[in-house]
Amino acid sequence: MNYLSTNLKHLRAARKLSQQELADLLLVGRTAIANYESGIANPGHKTLLALVGIFDVSLDELLYQDLSQQTGPRRDYQPVVVTVDSSGKENIVLVNTKAAAGYPTRYLEPEYYKELPAFQLPGADYRNGTFRCFEVEGDSMTDTLQSGDFVIGRFCDNHYKDVQEGYVHVVVTGEQVLVKRVINRAEKEGKLILLSDNEVYPPIEAGLDDVKEIWRVKSKLSSYLPVKRNDLDNLIGDLTTELRLLKKRVDELSGGQAH
Repeated sequence: MNYLSTNLKHLRAARKLSQQELADLLLVGRTAIANYESGIANPGHKTLLALVGIFDVSLDELLYQDLSQQTGPRRDYQPVVVTVDSSGKENIVLVNTKAAAGYPTRYLEPEYYKELPAFQLPGADYRNGTFRCFEVEGDSMTDTLQSGDFVIGRFCDNHYKDVQEGYVHVVVTGEQVLVKRVINRAEKEGKLILLSDNEVYPPIEAGLDDVKEIWRVKSKLSSYLPVKRNDLDNLIGDLTTELRLLKKRVDELSGGQAH
């Protein structure tokens, strides 16, 4: 049985999105959302993949499991402290490496956030949920992330369902802030396995009792812009040509002085 229409309506309501807001995220008309939810029409493959990303579910769950009737262990978390701008919209608070040292022990203190910069980003992607920005430190996630990059994460309010297997997350434990890929063993074993992209670093096991917050990384801000190999080859070729021309001019000048 296909549960797409039921699940879409349920997930949209759970995220407190109107049909128009979801339509804006998908770049479709509101009528299309109404038709999907009533079963009159089915979204195309590209739209289905977009829905999977928006609601953090698998394609199998979206299509074939009745998510509105799901039972079982559930552990909910809410970020106690958020900041808002003058219009009441939630800010994206920036936690740099210096601030991250105190984050695990101070993340519940409103005064702590007054010390941190905050900003807004345009686009509908950053209106659906609570987001936070963390600075990356060290080389454990190279080449995906470089030291000094910033990642923007969406708050995971359910460690069983919102953590997306194999994706990069910010995991806040009682002692530190970690940026890692997550293997989710929350439901079966009560823990998360944290993996670095740099294989020099061993996996870390984090028990749920020690996990304070989880933020699923949605985007990054980076000043690292690698030069493409073709561009590098062209640059070397141009420099070689310039050197040859320069040598030719020097030879001509030297020859002229000899006469």
